[in-house]
This record gives sequence, structure tokens and C-alpha cells, in this order.
Amino acid sequence: NSQQSAESLSEELYFYCASESLSEDGLREIIERYGLNDDRHGSDYDFFLEVCANERVTEGIIQCLLGLFPAASSAIDEDGWSPLHFACCNKNMTVPAAIFIVMWVITNSSVGHA
Repeated sequence: NSQQSAESLSEELYFYCASESLSEDGLREIIERYGLNDDRHGSDYDFFLEVCANERVTEGIIQCLLGLFPAASSAIDEDGWSPLHFACCNKNMTVPAAIFIVMWVITNSSVGHA
């Protein structure tokens, strides 16, 4: 069932993105295990908020996730925080990674707007 698979992927990504073992290779392993090559997993992007708060995040991780889950950049938590809020509070977030998020949001938010 694709709904169960999407839920499993979201759950696994959430816990992995919040973990101390976060790495680009680990993310790629999860993604390959699910055979994911496009954004068909649903609308639960809490994992992207977690990755932006994780001190082990890299620009490569941000690029990898946004490349597969473009809508994740618009995730909002229950307090109204976006990925950029979490990124700005993360002492280990690099400027290039934060700029990548900003540019991604700007580029993708203008799509479909006249």
C-alpha cells in the first residue's frame, strides 16, 4: 500500500533527521530503500523541520532533501515556525546552507503566481 509506505518513509525520515547519526549517506540509504525518486510521499514534512534543527545538518543534506521533497521547504510547525526559523536557531547551520533554503523558498514560492 503506497499510503503505508509514505507514512513509513515520513516516520523513518523524521527520526533519522532528528538523530545524532544524521548524514547525507544515511539519508540516501533510506531514500534508496524506498525507491524514491520524486516527491510522492505525502504532505508530512516535519522531518525537514527536524533536519534544519539538527546540529549535524550540512548543505548537502538540505539539497538532497529539497531535491526530492520540494514542498518540504513550506513545512510549518504548530507554533508557526518554518524550516528557516529552525535553521537560524541552529548554531551549526552554515551560511551557505541557510542561503540555499532561502533561495529555494523564494524560487519555489513564485511558481504559479502571476
